[in-house]
Amino acid sequence: MIDAGIRDVSGRLRTLLMESPIADLRNLRVQQDGDRVLLVGRVRTFYAKQMAQETIRCAARGLLIVNEVKVD
Repeated sequence: MIDAGIRDVSGRLRTLLMESPIADLRNLRVQQDGDRVLLVGRVRTFYAKQMAQETIRCAARGLLIVNEVKVD
């Protein structure tokens, strides 16, 4: 059974990405499957890919972040 504290944080993670000053992050998708959070989408730099992961890290505490973001 999934702990109630990590049941559904995907909305909060999406909000964090939408509020980012890095425009590429605002177009990324977040999918949660149990205790895994999947980041999906495309960005222009490896820096943006890393920042996407770091942006959600604190809010995703206790969840495994799988960064599937592609760099164009």
